[in-house]
Amino acid sequence: MDNIVFRSLKDVGMLLLAVVGISKLYHSQHSFIVLFLFLFGSVLFIGSMNLFLGGSIVSWVYGVKVTFLPMLMLFTGMYIARKKAIYAFARTNLIILFLLIAGWLIQYYLGIDKLISLGFVYGVNIKHYLEGVPRLNSITVSPDSYAYALLITGLIAEKVRMAEKYRLYQIFIQLLVFSFLLLSTIRSALVFWIVYQIVTFILRVRKYNHNNMLLLSGVFLLLPGIVVFGFRLMETYNLLSVNSMLVRFQSWGSYLTSPFSMNGMIGNGIGAVGAASRRTHMLGLESRDYPVDNQYFSFYEQTGWIGILYLLVLFVWMVACLNKRMTSLPATDAMKLPQTAIGLLMGVAAASFTTNVLELFPGNVSIWLVVGMALYQERGIDEIPIQGR
Repeated sequence: MDNIVFRSLKDVGMLLLAVVGISKLYHSQHSFIVLFLFLFGSVLFIGSMNLFLGGSIVSWVYGVKVTFLPMLMLFTGMYIARKKAIYAFARTNLIILFLLIAGWLIQYYLGIDKLISLGFVYGVNIKHYLEGVPRLNSITVSPDSYAYALLITGLIAEKVRMAEKYRLYQIFIQLLVFSFLLLSTIRSALVFWIVYQIVTFILRVRKYNHNNMLLLSGVFLLLPGIVVFGFRLMETYNLLSVNSMLVRFQSWGSYLTSPFSMNGMIGNGIGAVGAASRRTHMLGLESRDYPVDNQYFSFYEQTGWIGILYLLVLFVWMVACLNKRMTSLPATDAMKLPQTAIGLLMGVAAASFTTNVLELFPGNVSIWLVVGMALYQERGIDEIPIQGR
C-alpha cells in the first residue's frame, strides 16, 4: 500500500519493538548493548555528517528506515529468545512461507498481462527473465524482495519442532525453498542459500564423531552428481549468465566516489544511494537514483571508508560473539541458533557483492531477528551486573 501514513506506522512499530527490547534486556545484557549501540551510533553519526554540508534530510530519513532501523530488530530477536518464544516465531514463519508460495502460484496462474491490468508495474514488480521466465513478486514489493523473504522465512521455518524431530521434514522445507528460489530466478538469493547451507554443514560436522564422519563421506560421494545436476538445472533457467555482473562492474568503476575526497571519507550521507535513493526519486525529489547493486559499495557511498571500518568491526565482533555462544552450548542443543546466525551472516557477505541485501524488506528484518535470538545469553542472578557495584 503506497500510503505514507500506513508505511510510517510500520517503521514506528519497529522502532517501538526495538526500544522495548533494549529496555527489557539492558540490565542483563548491559555490556553487549552498550558496545553495539556505540558502534552502531558511530556509523549513524558518520553517515549524518553530510547533513551539515547541505545533504537532504528526507534522503537521510529514508536511508535510516530502509537499512539501519532493521538492524535494531536485533534487540527484538533477543527479547523473543528471552521470552522463550522461538518455536512460536518459527511456526509463524512456516505459515508465512506457505503464503509466499501460494501468492507466487496465484500470480503465475493469472499471468503477467493480467497482473499488469490489476496495477502491477512491468519492470518493477513483475517482468520476464530472459526466455520468458516470469519474475513475480508474490506478496512483497519486488522479485528481489520476494526471493529474500522466501529464503529467510524458509530458513527460520526449519526451526519448528517437527523439523528438529524429523530430519525428512527439514529436508522437505529445504527442497521446497530451493525449488521456488529457482523459479524466482534471483541468482544472488541462490548464492545466499548455497553459502548458508555450506557454512552450517561445516559447523555441524566440525567435531569428530562416528555420525559426522559417515555424513561427510556420504556428501563427498554424492557431491559430483549434485554439482552436475545443479549446473544443468541452473542452465535451464539461464542462471549462469555473467553479463549483468559485467555491466555492474563497469557502472561501479564509473560512479564510485573517490576514497581520497571528503565524501570518500565520510560518505555522501545516509540514503544517498541504494533503495532509499530510488524511493526519493520516485517521490519526485532530487536524488542520484543509483541502486549500486552492491551492499559494500552502498555502505561506502553512504558512510565513507571511516563508516565501513566501524561496520567491519561491528560485524566481526558479532561473529566472534556468535562463535563464543556456539562453543558454550552443549552438543545436544537442537536449535543451533548460533550456527544458523553465522550461516546467515556469511550468506549476507556473499550475496552483498551483487545485491543490497540489507536494504531488502522484509528479509533484512528477519535476518537481524535471527541474529538477535542467537546472541541472547541467559544469565544467572549472580552473573548480572548490579548498577553502582
